[in-house]
Amino acid sequence: MRSTPRLKAPTIGESGHFESQSTSLRINQRLLNHETDSRRSEAPLKALRRQLVDFIVYLALPSISVLLPAAWSRSLLARCSYFGWLLSKEAENAWQNAAGFVDIDDEKRWKVRWKQVEMLDVRDLYLMNFGRIRSVQSEIECETALDIVKGRFLIGMHWGPSISILKLLQLAGLSPAIPFREPEKKIVRIRPFYYLFVSMAARYIVKTMDVPDAAAGAGVVLRSMMGQAGTAIVVMDAPPTEGRSTLNATVLGKSAIFDAGFPAILVDKKKEYVLYAMSLQAGDSLCKKLELHGPFSAIDAQEFLQNYADFLDRHLASDSAQWRIWHAAPQFWR
Repeated sequence: MRSTPRLKAPTIGESGHFESQSTSLRINQRLLNHETDSRRSEAPLKALRRQLVDFIVYLALPSISVLLPAAWSRSLLARCSYFGWLLSKEAENAWQNAAGFVDIDDEKRWKVRWKQVEMLDVRDLYLMNFGRIRSVQSEIECETALDIVKGRFLIGMHWGPSISILKLLQLAGLSPAIPFREPEKKIVRIRPFYYLFVSMAARYIVKTMDVPDAAAGAGVVLRSMMGQAGTAIVVMDAPPTEGRSTLNATVLGKSAIFDAGFPAILVDKKKEYVLYAMSLQAGDSLCKKLELHGPFSAIDAQEFLQNYADFLDRHLASDSAQWRIWHAAPQFWR
């Protein structure tokens, strides 16, 4: 392993999800740059389709959901997820990437589930921003006491409809914290309705979390968070930027590449951690389940990483439609 570099603080707009270093709200910057270039030459009809889908998913449906009882809004999203044309291109791209790494028995059902995760996350954000916090929190099943994460790092992945975990931790008095930077402004020129969503998500993070100043770089921020009494949140499954120090671990039977910086910091400070996943429950109820596993001690970077990789592996093998960054799979397994 090479020397540990300074980590880059995550930016909202790098995956559109709380993915939440959870939150699922980052989109891979390389993907965004590619989309920026491709939109400039996109046929007018395709561009119109993109704006229509964004309007429905990121504005119309969640706005209607705010006016409906929670169960009705979940039912509405479940029904809409079966519309073949809605998010069809996005679901197809995700499925094609996933099919190269996992066995998918039912392509149609896989795509429906992928859409449900995306739309529920957006709906949850709208409901919480418009005072429906209790409705969203009542839909989360958790069998483990939340106190287990206090004073420890909460480590997750780009997984499931997970934006509601922030408010859940805050209401439990756990003072969650996350490195954070503002959304990329250039998104508004390409996808204005989507930019509305990520801007709302950014305001929600600032309002809900203890948000450190990320200007010095995420490595500095993460070290500063080590001594805090609250809960620091990190996601580990984003492919590292070219040139950074890396470690490898086995996921789905293949060697996956991870940024080595955070494991080194965690081991150096001898911090305990808890693994988490906010998952969509089986069926079309669109209720959620929060899994908490741990606490674990970080003694060796490679041992920590394999423990995390095994956690990721189990989820990908059992319900791969809930992974939010299948577009990054070629960079993750290489």
